[in-house]
Amino acid sequence: MKTGRNDPCPCGSGRKYKQCCLPADSGAAGTPEEILRRRIRSAIDDLTGQLLTFAFNEFGPRLLDEAWTRFSGEEVALDPETPHMPVFMPWFFHQWSPDPQATEYPDLATRSATVAGEFLARRRRHLDPLLVRYLEACAAAAMSFHEVADVEAGRGVTLRDLMLEHETFVVDHSASRSLSAGDVLFAQVVVVDGLALLEGCATVVLGPGNKPAIIELRKRVRVNGDLAGAALLKARGTELIDAYLELAAPAFDPRLPQLQNTDGEPIEFCTLTFRVADVEAAVTALDTTRLSDDERIHQDDVRRNAAGGLIEAVWTWQRAGNAMHTSWTNTSLGSLTLKGGTLKLIVNSSARAARGRSMVERVLGTNATYRARKIESFDKMLDAAKKRPPPGEVSEHERLMQRPEVRQQVEEMLMRHYTDWLTTAVPALGGRTPREAVRDRDGREAVAGLVLQLERDGARQSPPLDPAIAAMLRRELGLT
Repeated sequence: MKTGRNDPCPCGSGRKYKQCCLPADSGAAGTPEEILRRRIRSAIDDLTGQLLTFAFNEFGPRLLDEAWTRFSGEEVALDPETPHMPVFMPWFFHQWSPDPQATEYPDLATRSATVAGEFLARRRRHLDPLLVRYLEACAAAAMSFHEVADVEAGRGVTLRDLMLEHETFVVDHSASRSLSAGDVLFAQVVVVDGLALLEGCATVVLGPGNKPAIIELRKRVRVNGDLAGAALLKARGTELIDAYLELAAPAFDPRLPQLQNTDGEPIEFCTLTFRVADVEAAVTALDTTRLSDDERIHQDDVRRNAAGGLIEAVWTWQRAGNAMHTSWTNTSLGSLTLKGGTLKLIVNSSARAARGRSMVERVLGTNATYRARKIESFDKMLDAAKKRPPPGEVSEHERLMQRPEVRQQVEEMLMRHYTDWLTTAVPALGGRTPREAVRDRDGREAVAGLVLQLERDGARQSPPLDPAIAAMLRRELGLT
């Protein structure tokens, strides 16, 4: 169906077609490339409906469920609302044939027949020759992971097949407006009469940080050298599908990762409350105590009234060095606040809460009486952090980051952290450090993906990550 001038633009921008893609589409309308693209789209306009009707009439609905079980790995009927439909249906039509060891369709399995293949064999004489060539091209192409190497706005994108390592320019107006260099797609690139089109494309766009996992898959797939090209990818198609489902899962079911503090303990925010009988004695004890050679209590702030009485005092319980970040001089174990005869210790793990209670009772003795422990869920704290201040007001975090000395300190700390990362064993790199990984071609490509992901994520932070960090990493690792 033709898009009207005032209709929403099919590229998904949310703007009207006349204000978005119409000018570019009109300019390209007369080119041989665009004429062929529109002819192909017209020829395949109702192909999905035709193939589904054919499959149901010839084989019954169980064929679809059997294919879905193989695709998803679950013994359930196909859910029409699944977000994987744009990948599953082309795979079902053009790539899948029943498993001879577990099928209700032994005839198809014996002949390694596909739905589209059977459709073409039985109806070829009645089909548009262009549609025939399209179906043959779909049968020849394999699903794969593709990285966006370049974007030509309004025309298409250059895709690099990460499994086969070759590039193809794909004509796709919508993709050219929604994708960026470094994005990774799971899709099928189909070439018809010399024109490459993007088919069977997943709705989720994978970030460059997924490249290490894809490169490891590429290495495994290449172990057996009996097959090459699309034939190799088809033979290992199950592994590619499984990898796609695993990598795409966080986008469809976003769950917070298991967070840990720098001692490797699960994050759990705990507040311990103590009743203090003599606040001045408590201040003196906390200011003068020596815990051990590597631990101490450091006073951060103290406020008193005009008469000298204590209003509030704040300390940091800290340890020298850091188990995770070797460049850090200290590890903050907890925060102590004394106000109105109540002392509160805030820590980020149950293990530190137990140690912190013991520490306070040892330092203050009978002057402190333990009252309560409160555990605040991370989800609740995250919800609170997401709440924006009223219009015109600045959040406490933003106010703090506006101070030049604070921003400088944060930027220096992050630069030290990522400098350490260069020589830190990274699980995504198979336990190698980035400096070690870049010594071979696959490792170099994986590290480049991680740095690009860091750069993208950093640009979305508030405040944004200093661009000098990504530049430093690329310079140190020789990535250009």
